[in-house]
Amino acid sequence: MKKIEVVAAIIKSEHKVLCVQRPKYSKRYISLKWEFPGGKLEAGESAEECLVRELEEELKITPHVGAFVGESVYDYGSKVVRLMAYQVEHLAGDFELIDHDALRWLGLDELESVQWAPADISLVAQFKAMTGTEAYYTANAQAYCAEILAFDVGELYQPFLAYLDEGAHILDLGCGSGRDSKAFMNKGYTVTPLDGTAAVATCAEQYLGRSVVVGTFQALDYHNAFDGVWAAASLLHCPGPQLSAVLARVARTLKSDGVAFLSFKWGDEDTVDDLGRHFSNFTSDSLAALVAPIADFDVIKIWSERKPLRDGEQRWVNALVRKVGR
Repeated sequence: MKKIEVVAAIIKSEHKVLCVQRPKYSKRYISLKWEFPGGKLEAGESAEECLVRELEEELKITPHVGAFVGESVYDYGSKVVRLMAYQVEHLAGDFELIDHDALRWLGLDELESVQWAPADISLVAQFKAMTGTEAYYTANAQAYCAEILAFDVGELYQPFLAYLDEGAHILDLGCGSGRDSKAFMNKGYTVTPLDGTAAVATCAEQYLGRSVVVGTFQALDYHNAFDGVWAAASLLHCPGPQLSAVLARVARTLKSDGVAFLSFKWGDEDTVDDLGRHFSNFTSDSLAALVAPIADFDVIKIWSERKPLRDGEQRWVNALVRKVGR
């Protein structure tokens, strides 16, 4: 079956995202459907080069291609499309419609008001999950960090630290308030704290008295850099379709025999809470199934536990995985 790689642009302006409508085709599954702008990769072309070319040709704008967002794979029957989305900044040029019938800027709550091309539907869901979660943490960074600092999770450190040598280098992936980074630093470890929300990273910097890397899971780009990755209650905000690729990135960040700690809320399906935050939830079996295909990971242990959370109790599922020595 024919396989096609296509890139798409997530262009945002004033909390809205650009989408464009395809013209009328004989193929009903794409005729007059809406999509993120972009196009098919040509031979020898990078995703970034393709997006620049397509946006210049189809919309007459000058773009800057940023971080990778996520991907969708869809089987149309006659072909399988792998659609990869990137953050794109509009630098210059007025939008002109060359290959599309219409253009709209849609807010998060308006995305279901149009009929999307099938390959774009998963990307729309991923974008909504990421945007809603980021909006909450941006607006509530100070209160969130203050709340997290009050939680004592010290007993979780030992299973992870038992596999690390003295002075090992730890990536605190989704560091939040910086609570765990400081605990590791106080124990003599070298720590690189990273968070995907700039406002939260600023709070962590104030608490830690040092810089915090601002970056997303999807764009994680370290190679053989860390002895350990601590991802406690952070990857749970990553949309489910992106988690396998993100875990592969986590594996690449680790040195040979490095160890990662992962924790998720227990559940059989993904949820969105009353605050608009997306959660990818797992059971012991589904977490094992997620981790098993990651080529460089061996599972050390998967276990569940219950912990107090606000006015109730939360069940968690945790995993310790090791990067296979090469």
